[in-house]
Formats: sequence, structure tokens, C-alpha cells
Amino acid sequence: MSKVTFFLVALVALLGFLLLSIDKDNSSRSWDMPALASDRPVPTVDVSASETRKYEANEFVTVARLELHGKDKELLFKQLTSRRNSVFEQMKALGVSESDIEQNSVEMRKEWSYDRGTRSLTGYVVCQTFAIKTSSRSTAAAVIASLSAEMDVEISHTSATLKNQDSLKNEAILAVGKKALAKAESYAESVGGKLGRVILVGGDNYGDGGVVYGHTVLGSARKSFAYNDAAGADVSSVADSVEISASVHLVVELLQ
Repeated sequence: MSKVTFFLVALVALLGFLLLSIDKDNSSRSWDMPALASDRPVPTVDVSASETRKYEANEFVTVARLELHGKDKELLFKQLTSRRNSVFEQMKALGVSESDIEQNSVEMRKEWSYDRGTRSLTGYVVCQTFAIKTSSRSTAAAVIASLSAEMDVEISHTSATLKNQDSLKNEAILAVGKKALAKAESYAESVGGKLGRVILVGGDNYGDGGVVYGHTVLGSARKSFAYNDAAGADVSSVADSVEISASVHLVVELLQ
């Protein structure tokens, strides 16, 4: 074998050895690379729950408006004061104290007539709105009957409410949260799992992202009623109960 041939054979052998070493080294390094994190979604339990409670109303608010028309402003204000005092006396006779009557500011506006494009002042209107609070349906009906007999008084509506309404709303929210958790726990146990951390708490089917409640007046009067005469002012026309409801959408992690 010539020296040239021997040299070529040795060079090929060396190159093969180097390539084998590099491949082995790369193979070894690949085992040392950290495993990629799993992109599988976290298993969850997704539930909704609602809670509705009905209470007998214990507070009633009647909104009425006293309105007078005339041409003399000063006389109208004096008449309004006299009529307002008369209303307070009527309420006092029914057992309603002055502290239970909320008075809004007195309003005044002008009345005009138009003839061939010319505007003329014909008089003034002064008015005042009252919110009269009572604690029983019978008293609320008596208030309506008394005010309905007054020609210059318009009754807007009577609302049934609850004195401790805010605390009852909180109770409904707590109750619906516990109900949703219990439902989620039952689903988890049915598949041999258990609950992890809470991922989402939101109002069910609402866009504000929070627990919500509803407030609905029930009874024989489901809407606000207008009372223009004493004939429609009986007890049955006043709502007798209030319904408070809460709903929640809950997403909880499922652990296996």
C-alpha cells in the first residue's frame, strides 16, 4: 500500500470517528432537555344555582303629588302651604308621623297660550311631591283613600318593601353560593374526584360578572297602580309581599 493510499484510509477513519462522537454527544444532550409542559386544559366543574325567597312586606311607600294652578304666584305659594298642612293633618289622623313623610322641593312653572305665533302668560303651576311611609297594608290603603278624595292631589303609586331588605339580599346571596358549591361537590364525587380551587364566580346569564339579585313585588298588585278615586283604594290593591332572588355561575377545579 502506498503512502498516499494509507493516508486517505486514515483520514476517512478519523472523519467517521468524529461524526460518530458528535452524533452520540447530541443524542446524550437530547435526553437532558426538560420535558415540555402539557397544554391540556384543567378539568373543571361548571354549575349554576339560584335561590328565591318570598317575604311578607312590612313597609309601604305611597308617592303623591300636590299641584295648584293660578295667576297669582304669591297666592299660589300661600295656598300650597295651607294644602300641605292639611295633608299632614290627615296623615297624622291616620297615625302617620311627620318624620315618615318625605317632602321634595316645591316646583313652579309658567303656563302659556299661543295665538297666531304670539305667546302670552296665562298663569302658574306650583307643585310638591310627597313620599309617605307606613308599616301596614291597611294604613297604606287608608292613606290612598284619604288622598284620593283630594281634587288637587295625584297619587303616583304605592310600593311594598322590606325594612331589612339589604340584609335579606345578603342572606340570599350566601345561600345561593352554598347551594352552588354543594352541587359542584356532588358532581365531583360522582366521577371519583374532589373540588380544588374556585376559578370563577359570576352572575348567571348576566354581563356584570358578579352575583346578582332580583327584587319583585308580588301579591294582588304586581305593578305600580294609579289611584284617582277612593273606590280603588282598598287593601287588596296594595302589594302584600316581596320576592328576593339571587343566582350564581360557579366554575371549580376538578381534582382526580
